[in-house]
Amino acid sequence: MTVHRHRRLFWVLALAAMLLLEALVVEPRMLLTRRVDVLVTGLPDEWNGGTVIQLSDPHLGYPSPAAWRAIGTVRAEQPDLVVVTGDVADKRSSIPIVLAWAKQLCETAGVPVIYVPGNHEHWRFGDGQAMAKFLEQLRGAGFIVLENQSTRISRRSGGTGLTIVGLDDSYSYHMDVEAGFSGLTAGEQAIVLEHCPDDAPSIVASGHASLVLTGHTHGGQVRLPLWGDRLTAALEGSPFVRGLYQVGGVPLYVSQGLGMSVLPVRFFCPPEVTVFTLSRP
Repeated sequence: MTVHRHRRLFWVLALAAMLLLEALVVEPRMLLTRRVDVLVTGLPDEWNGGTVIQLSDPHLGYPSPAAWRAIGTVRAEQPDLVVVTGDVADKRSSIPIVLAWAKQLCETAGVPVIYVPGNHEHWRFGDGQAMAKFLEQLRGAGFIVLENQSTRISRRSGGTGLTIVGLDDSYSYHMDVEAGFSGLTAGEQAIVLEHCPDDAPSIVASGHASLVLTGHTHGGQVRLPLWGDRLTAALEGSPFVRGLYQVGGVPLYVSQGLGMSVLPVRFFCPPEVTVFTLSRP
């Protein structure tokens, strides 16, 4: 092998090592704070200018350094509401870690923290006693758990409550739109939480959704330059990959999430905390 080939091989291996280091060590520990101003139809006057932080897909059980760093972001931002859109647990043995994270998050936030289940919770705990017990443990840690249910949350200063609908995970076939909106009055608008974005059109078709917040995709988790969104959309079988979309005139947001699944890597797709500022149209 010539000296020239030796040098070329050296630089190829060095580049590969740098990219591997980026994906395994550097990027999973990064935390992007993404700020989104969103117009919300039917927003109560008291919530005009209010802030909501979305956390999604921490997958505690895998290494999740960004999930713990996100608690610091919540402390610094002092939002009016925190929502967690599923996939907090990746295995049953991670329950103590999940509960410690949930408790610390709730104590730090000092405001309601609303949670909806993701597909990984249903896959790991099933639909029987184990799942019910896990959700009750999350309630004990401070989460408001919504399973095809609604609630109304007042801002720190009081006043009219903001209607939140939490739908169970559609990816594992647990979403029930009719049940979720059953507690709303005719024409009432709600911010809707659901783990998977695929069924956003059916959520919007209810006529009650003013904003839909989802996760699930991890934004691709591993994104190839130029092909990132296209490849993820093809693999997911959905056009909703990451960021802000409009579905029937209703804003839909897909979070890149905090954690990792299948492989403990992230590449060109750092973990994300999303800070929404709500405004009336």
